[in-house]
Amino acid sequence: MKVAVIGYTGMTGSAVTKILVERGHYVTGLSRHVDNVPSQKGLDNVQCDIWHGEEFARCLAGHDAVVSAFSGGHEFDPNVYYRQAEGTRRIIKAFKEAKGKYLVYIGGAASLYVKPGVQMFDDERFPRWYFGTHPPEHLRWLGDITGVQLFYEAAERREKGLVKPKERDYLLEEQVKNWTKVPLLEGCRIALDLFEGHTDFAWSFLSPPWRFRPGIGTGRYELAIDFMIFKDGLPSGIALPDLALAVADEVEHQALVHKHWTVAGEQQDY
Repeated sequence: MKVAVIGYTGMTGSAVTKILVERGHYVTGLSRHVDNVPSQKGLDNVQCDIWHGEEFARCLAGHDAVVSAFSGGHEFDPNVYYRQAEGTRRIIKAFKEAKGKYLVYIGGAASLYVKPGVQMFDDERFPRWYFGTHPPEHLRWLGDITGVQLFYEAAERREKGLVKPKERDYLLEEQVKNWTKVPLLEGCRIALDLFEGHTDFAWSFLSPPWRFRPGIGTGRYELAIDFMIFKDGLPSGIALPDLALAVADEVEHQALVHKHWTVAGEQQDY
C-alpha cells in the first residue's frame, strides 16, 4: 500500500511510519521540517504544510490511506486549541479535495466515554483523579512534553515512596484542580465532532488511552469502541510501539470505518 503519514517526524508519526515501512508499505512522510530526516528505502520525505491548502491536498492525493499524527502542541496555550481544531478541519478538507480513500486520525483521550453520555473531560473526577493516580514514569514524560515542573515533583514523591503505587497524590490533585481548560485535550475532543456523523468520506478516529507514552511494546493490544478502557479501576495505557501496531493494522484491514476507537496495552504499570 501507499500511505501518507501527516506529522511523521513526531513521536507517534515516526513510530507509525517505522512499522508501516517494516511491513513493506511505501510511506510518504509529510512534515514542515524534513531537512534533517535521513532517507531510507520505502520512505519519501516530503515537506508539506497543512496550512497551505492546495499544496497540502496535492500531497495527499494518490494514496491508499492517510494517517494523521498531527498535533497542535502540548503547551497550556489557547492557540493549541485553535491549531488542533482548525488543523483538523483543514486536514479533512484537503483529504476530500484529494479524493482520499481512507483517513486514520489519531486524536486524544478526552473524547472517550467513561460512562454513557459522559466523556472523560466532563467526568467529575477530571482533572484531579486522572492526574493524581499517574505512575512516576508517566508523570516524568508529562513533565518532558509540557515543561511543567509539578509533574517532576509528583514523580519524585512516588519514587521516594511518599505516595504509594496506585494511591492518589492529593498534593498533585490540589495543584491541578483548576485545570478545567487543557487546550490540546479540548482540541482533540472537538476534532471528533468534525468526523462523527459524516459518511461522505472514509475515516477512522483513534483516541489513545489516557496513559499513552513511550515504552517497550508487547506486540499485543486490546481494542474498544467509544469507551475508555480501565485496568484495575484506573485509566488504561499503552506503549508507543503497540499503539503504532494498532494503527498499522487498521491501515491494512480497514475494519473500523466511521468508528471512534481506543486501545490499551497488556502491561499493568501504566
